[in-house]
Amino acid sequence: MNVSILRRPAWVWYLGIGSLVTAMYMFVPPLKGNGPLINVLGLSGVVAIVVGIRMNKPRARLAWWLFAAGQFLFFSGDLYTYSYRLLFGADVGFPSAGDGLYLAVYPVLMAGLFVLVRRRNPKPDRSALIDALILTIGVGLLSWVFLIAPNVHLADLTWLEKGISVAYPLGDVLLLAAAIRLAVDTGKRTTAFWLFVSSIVCLLATDSAYNYALLKGTYQHSQLIYDAGWIFYYLLWGAAALHPSMRDLEEPAADPRTRLTPLRLSLLGAACLIAPGIRFWQELGNPDVLVLILGSAVLFLLVVSRMAGLVRQEGRVVSRERALRGAGIDLVAAAGREQVYAAAISGVDRLIDGESCVRVALVNADGASVVASSDGASWNLVPATADWLGRVRSGVLRLAHSDMPTLVGTDLRLTHGEAVAVLPLSVRSDVRGLLIVSTTARISPEVADSLDALGTQVSLALEGASLAEDLHRRQSEARFRSLVAHSSDLITVLDENGRVTYQSPSIERVLGYRADEVEGRRFDWLLSEQDRPRLDQLTSTDGSGAAEAHTIECSLTHRDGTLLRFEIQHTDLIHDEHVHGVVLNSRDVSERKAFEDQLQHQAFHDPVTNLANRALFSDRVEHALVRAQRGFADIAVMFIDLDDFKTVNDSLGHAAGDLVLQEVARRLKLAVRPTDTVARFGGDEFAVLLDGVADSSESADAASRILRSLESPLEIDGKQVFPRASMGIYLVDRQSEAPEAAELLRNADVAMYMAKRDSKGSYRVFEPAMHERVVERLELQSDLQHAIEFEQLELHYQPVVRLDGHEIIGVEALLRWQHPTRGNVTPAQFIPLAEDTGLIIPMGRWVLETACAEGVRLQNSFPRTAPLTMSVNLSVRQLQSDSIVADVRSALEKTGLPPTSLVLEITESVMMADTEFAVRRLDDLKALGVRLAMDDFGTGYSSLSYLSRFPVDILKMDRSFVGAGENVALQSAIIALGASLSLDVIAEGIELPEQEQSLQDLGCEIGQGFLFARPMGVDALVGFLAAHLEDTDVGVPPASNAA
Repeated sequence: MNVSILRRPAWVWYLGIGSLVTAMYMFVPPLKGNGPLINVLGLSGVVAIVVGIRMNKPRARLAWWLFAAGQFLFFSGDLYTYSYRLLFGADVGFPSAGDGLYLAVYPVLMAGLFVLVRRRNPKPDRSALIDALILTIGVGLLSWVFLIAPNVHLADLTWLEKGISVAYPLGDVLLLAAAIRLAVDTGKRTTAFWLFVSSIVCLLATDSAYNYALLKGTYQHSQLIYDAGWIFYYLLWGAAALHPSMRDLEEPAADPRTRLTPLRLSLLGAACLIAPGIRFWQELGNPDVLVLILGSAVLFLLVVSRMAGLVRQEGRVVSRERALRGAGIDLVAAAGREQVYAAAISGVDRLIDGESCVRVALVNADGASVVASSDGASWNLVPATADWLGRVRSGVLRLAHSDMPTLVGTDLRLTHGEAVAVLPLSVRSDVRGLLIVSTTARISPEVADSLDALGTQVSLALEGASLAEDLHRRQSEARFRSLVAHSSDLITVLDENGRVTYQSPSIERVLGYRADEVEGRRFDWLLSEQDRPRLDQLTSTDGSGAAEAHTIECSLTHRDGTLLRFEIQHTDLIHDEHVHGVVLNSRDVSERKAFEDQLQHQAFHDPVTNLANRALFSDRVEHALVRAQRGFADIAVMFIDLDDFKTVNDSLGHAAGDLVLQEVARRLKLAVRPTDTVARFGGDEFAVLLDGVADSSESADAASRILRSLESPLEIDGKQVFPRASMGIYLVDRQSEAPEAAELLRNADVAMYMAKRDSKGSYRVFEPAMHERVVERLELQSDLQHAIEFEQLELHYQPVVRLDGHEIIGVEALLRWQHPTRGNVTPAQFIPLAEDTGLIIPMGRWVLETACAEGVRLQNSFPRTAPLTMSVNLSVRQLQSDSIVADVRSALEKTGLPPTSLVLEITESVMMADTEFAVRRLDDLKALGVRLAMDDFGTGYSSLSYLSRFPVDILKMDRSFVGAGENVALQSAIIALGASLSLDVIAEGIELPEQEQSLQDLGCEIGQGFLFARPMGVDALVGFLAAHLEDTDVGVPPASNAA
């Protein structure tokens, strides 16, 4: 089905379906003449009105609810009448209850109509009321003669039957009266209005025809045409309620004045002739009476015709007055001559009844004339036409086309048969234009008078426009003089020799000179010495007279000798009769230029050290490479990175860090030549460009000078800071092919990285192999990140035992990485890489959660009085992370491992980074309930004072001390230190029974190593524990795992 059909409004659907069902009621058996069907159609009208009220929400709801009530009464009468035969098997009698329901319809509908009339006409309208009475009385006479009087004179009817028979046509007449009052007002006539009126017409026409048929005895029940009329009364009223414009039926008209239009006058005349017409019909056999009736009717029609002429004449007068008033409003609102002419043309169009073409001929002071037409065309007049038109001085000249010279008619583009009116348009008593009107209609004296009045209004408007133009010109000149006098720009006029012929007064405020000091002198007197040759450029002209502006920048000298930068726009107006010179508009741009220089400096320099930044350094490297390729000199690029600068920032603050950077920048500039470039790339990275080095030894000497300059400490807030640095060097000689600047910087950075890795505080010269190692490191970093994301790492576990009896008391989690292509990657290879790149944080988080989860599983699988512990290593980078405490807490909470079962192992290097920070962080971890172990104890810089401040529980003796004989003293000292501090001591790396025995003799109680078990996977660990923890009193036999 077509979508557009489905989108039709509800009233169209209702009217269409209702018409289809009506056709079926009229013609299609067995629905033809079906009583229930007509009742359904009647009920649909009531429902449609109710739905329309709900859907459209009119403000005058009372009127529509009254209409719904009237329709329901009509439906109830139909229901009684059409159902009587079905219920009682006989025709309904007369009078009956149905007649009471039908007659009740009239007052209810009339009440609704009166509500609408009141809403549409807030103020009384006597003219509309009289018109409605005339039409109603005329129709009432017809009803009296043909319907009411015959029923009154029927002798065989009782008084009740006569009363009911008369009530129907009387009700129709009264309902018609209310409808006519609604129709003759000035309210909106929307679609709902016409549907509404059509419904009432259907009702009245059907009732009248039905009553007349009853009187004549011609009515039969099979005549369904009457039913069709009543059905459409239902449908049209319901459609009117469903139409959205039903809300506008109650809106009063914008112009409430009643106008006697030709249609209204015709209807009123016809209504007045109804009575004579009836009498004429009744006296057809009496010639004398017929003559009197016809004479009266003719006289009446003549009077009406005369009245119609007066009404039309009054209408034309009102129309001309309205046109003049509208033209006056347009002329008052006109802002210039062009709008005045447009308003005049529009006013003439409204004044002329027939087709017209309006021309406005404008006569300039020099005699030239131009014509503007109402159709938008414009053209120049030939002199002969202008002379002929110029003879019109006053009044309106009315003439025919034949009275005009042929040339004038042709030039004005007038056609034969036109009437022509020519109106002079004066400005200050001087005729400056003509309004020429050519029309197919006759120009009456009244129209000519109106045109004359319009011409007067146009002349006044033109004079006002002329005065406004003069005033505007004077104001513009005064404004221009004021702007020139107070402008911050200098306005100068030079002659062809460069002499100043005019100088604006603003020069005294800008440059300190009076205008008369400058006028008459050459302009180069103000120019700076280096810009004086540019005077010819300022005064140059191309001879074409084209006033094109060109801009240059020059420096002008202030009276105090200061040079100010100016942007000078020079325009060649030599051929302008009002100027006769070259106009210079000079604007002081000194502050702007200084700001631009400042911005440019900021764009290419580091704000902290005032050194060149990366952009400027890269640009200079590009230029140096070009010179090197041309064989002028070798170059060297140094990439410098401060060692441990983050420690300075973290411990002393960023302000102290900035002081260190500034001092390093100063030392770097002193260590190199003035022609070399020193730059800061950001953070703690610097770069140096040695342009024009003789050989590699010269760059090496420069690198040594730089490193020596950074050896001496600097003092900040009473603390000494040693700004050591690592440096990478890339050399470009004239014989080798120079790389791109980006590659050069990257290679120097690679060399610096190698220097920092091998030995901080040194330099390295780039070699191709370095790049390969860096690439390999980057690949390994990428693989490690992939392994962390996809959980390709795994944990192995090594048991921790009591040496006396070999009881297993816990396990240590050790990270392993089985690479899919590299094979086994040792922790010594990927742990430092993870530390440098920050991957140690997510990796450590995974280790914590996995180890804690495995610890819970082992404790559940092997319950003991003293639960098995789980040891996990923490790196310095992890401990410094802000999230480490939250990570440990999260791992314990997620897995449910008791905090006392988790041992966190840290190295001695934690104490050297930032002791105070390390103590606070370890206290925070200790507060979670976990145990802390000092791993690899004895290999670092531990002291008793450091150890006593750290909240550790366990010392893990490094495997390097677990030897035979020569390390006994160190073992004894560590064990004794642990005992004095009440710390457990665990010996790592026990591989031989002799080592175990020696440690037991010294008093060490706990150990781990290959002697007891190698690190193993989860499944192997579970099997190992199952085999050795069946009895808690049974330990690990050394002989079984010594291999």
